[in-house]
Amino acid sequence: MYPQVFGKYVLERELARGGMARVLLATLRGAGGFEKKLVVKQIRDDLASDEDFVRRFVEEAKTTVALAHPNIVPVYELGVELGTYFLAMEYVAGASLAELLRACEGGGLSPEEGAYVGVEVCRALDYAHRRNVVHRDVTPRNVMVDDEGQVKVIDFGISAPVATAPSGHGVFGSPGHMPPEQMEGRELAPSADVFAVAVLLMELWSGKAPFRRRTKEGIEAAMRAPHPKPSEADIRLLPLDDVIASALSLEPAARPRQADDLARALRKFLSGLDLGDVARKLGDRVRGVRERPPPPPSELGPVLQRPPSRPTAMQVGTKTFAARDEFKGWDNGPWPSTRKIHSTAPPPEKKSTKSEPSAASAASRLAWRAALGAGVIAIGAFLVGRGFATPSARGSPAVAPVIPQPSATAVAAPPAVAPPSPAPAPVPSAVASADPEPSERAQLALLGDGTFVTVDGVARGRAPTRVALRPGPHAVLFAFPATGESKATSVTLRAGERATLRADFTGASPTIRVDR
Repeated sequence: MYPQVFGKYVLERELARGGMARVLLATLRGAGGFEKKLVVKQIRDDLASDEDFVRRFVEEAKTTVALAHPNIVPVYELGVELGTYFLAMEYVAGASLAELLRACEGGGLSPEEGAYVGVEVCRALDYAHRRNVVHRDVTPRNVMVDDEGQVKVIDFGISAPVATAPSGHGVFGSPGHMPPEQMEGRELAPSADVFAVAVLLMELWSGKAPFRRRTKEGIEAAMRAPHPKPSEADIRLLPLDDVIASALSLEPAARPRQADDLARALRKFLSGLDLGDVARKLGDRVRGVRERPPPPPSELGPVLQRPPSRPTAMQVGTKTFAARDEFKGWDNGPWPSTRKIHSTAPPPEKKSTKSEPSAASAASRLAWRAALGAGVIAIGAFLVGRGFATPSARGSPAVAPVIPQPSATAVAAPPAVAPPSPAPAPVPSAVASADPEPSERAQLALLGDGTFVTVDGVARGRAPTRVALRPGPHAVLFAFPATGESKATSVTLRAGERATLRADFTGASPTIRVDR
């Protein structure tokens, strides 16, 4: 429900979600009608309870908040409000490279556009490297382009000092974009970001991430196989084959040592071109993306976080850990919210919600289920409101869902699960109708490696699975916890029909295919 008051910010709407945080458009309001649009990034609650993570995150924010470069989105403040850790940063009126790639519908940017983006990203990283900071998560989602074609890198929130190894609570980054040394938790140098930029460029030119696969083993196999070349996407990129090949080397010593070494080759490729024209073409792409209607909330991805616990006396109010000097001056008036944790240990096996509650003993697993259940309720209500109810139910009075209020025990236990019963499970009131004969029910097969499925607001567990449904329209949501993405669709089934939905989260954007 927006708008929301969050400390001195007013949260307007959600922009994106990921495995580490959710990103919201916010307004900072002050005396005399002062207003400034910002982005507030709220960190997952389960990360806020990790003392090692919080300590490291605060210390690194004190470094990244001081970064000031035209190609880096500035972070104004790191703080905690009612137990929720957050970052406040500049709002860029533009689109991410991930959004631009989705608009290309399977293709990529032109050779000169991709090279131009690479030069600008390398400028930002070279500046950070000279200040002893490695980004560690250079992906299409973390590079913004505004209406004028200006390129800005965001999300230094999981950055690390040069030549230091991550702490023992996991390896941070985006699977398929990290170099081998980062996946293995070894020490990092600027060459780690150089590898990520080369992966980014290949995705920009070809429209497909070269190493993104469903599993860690698949990613490692793709890295060991012969790497794609820029010229395979466009023959005009032949002069860049060698430098990109060296940047994609699995051994850090074989790559360009500095981001500017890669940028120099890209600038040479662009020599003779009017970069102003290239920037304007890129800006035109951005305007085209922004003119499209925003995706529904169900396509922004799930928030995999625990319900907020009841604030203690120490959590009441806002505490700021780091802030820019110019930002501190805005605090003088009456005030009326990525992705990316790749654990070194394999994720625990998620069981179907049909199993007994006692089968899940780990607290983190229970918390994940509780959050997923809350998300299912919200998504189900949204889909019903958009018209996915059956014709017989659309004229019935609206029924407000009952959402339990968070409590001190909400973190430790999932929503209550009724014991198994031979009687059919009740369905949401919006789709309730006379139960058809078994012979008239439709069969829906749900496929998608690593995904969890929700049908009509009811969790159906891990895919692949098969469900029997009454004829008519049904809302289906696939969630992919490995990347924090989700994809929703609707399907109308006829009596006795057998249909299949196949979800694929390995491309630039998730897709769902219907086979009948």
